[in-house]
Amino acid sequence: MVFDIRLLDNLSYDEAELLLEGYIVDAIDEFVKSETGQAYVQTCEEGGAWISNFIELAYLYGEFTLSKMTKANVQEVMEYILPRKLTVLDPSSTDDAIPELVAFWTFLREDYKLRSAGAIVKYLQSIQDKFRHWMFDPARGGMTKSFLMEGMSAGYDMTSPEGIEAFKNIYNQQLQANLP
Repeated sequence: MVFDIRLLDNLSYDEAELLLEGYIVDAIDEFVKSETGQAYVQTCEEGGAWISNFIELAYLYGEFTLSKMTKANVQEVMEYILPRKLTVLDPSSTDDAIPELVAFWTFLREDYKLRSAGAIVKYLQSIQDKFRHWMFDPARGGMTKSFLMEGMSAGYDMTSPEGIEAFKNIYNQQLQANLP
């Protein structure tokens, strides 16, 4: 094993932030080389984005490291941090999230013998049908995410600058009309 799963442990936030990108790349590379990773790659050729987002946001917003992460930490990331900080525009883009994270945590349980990994895998499996809803729940999103989702539901192309600008103009007009 080349990946040092404990690399970020016991570092200051500033020290760890400098290493985070390489840490994520190494974690995904080690996962893909593993037996569990190989089995996952056969079912889903493109992967790693959810693992990357999970590790990055878990650290940046919770200072959670893989080796010390508990089921409660994962719950916070999945139910609050990801829905608030990550905006996905297509509901189908969440389809691979849980299978990818289950495979990744299975790898961590098998190859790194993390004590909490079994409970984390069970938790992730239990939220398979809920995660998409959480990612598109405006109450779980921040201001920007809520704006983007409102524009999408109003039929604007929120992936283009023109669509965002058009919706922003309508949104601002509505705000002005509702002022006393």
